[in-house]
Amino acid sequence: MEPWLIGAIAGGTAALAVVVSQRRGNKTASEVWPLLRERGPLTIPEIMNQLGLQGFSAQGKVVMALDSLIREGRVEESPVPPGTPTLEKINLRTYAVRAS
Repeated sequence: MEPWLIGAIAGGTAALAVVVSQRRGNKTASEVWPLLRERGPLTIPEIMNQLGLQGFSAQGKVVMALDSLIREGRVEESPVPPGTPTLEKINLRTYAVRAS
């Protein structure tokens, strides 16, 4: 098979994967946005608890939803104190609706 064809197939597959993951994130984002508006700043574990989600896959969906909301400028994340261990950052970083 031609190398350019393999590259084109790989690039198309990667682009499709990005589109699918963004659409899934947008679905969760529509659940996260009202929750943050109603309850105020929350951490990822608190958001997962409020939505009734469990596990690493669900955590990834929430992170992707928050990422899309942050890129849209609708949500902001608070900084974590310096020196916080990496594994503890998820329990301390809060996300809140950006004041307009």
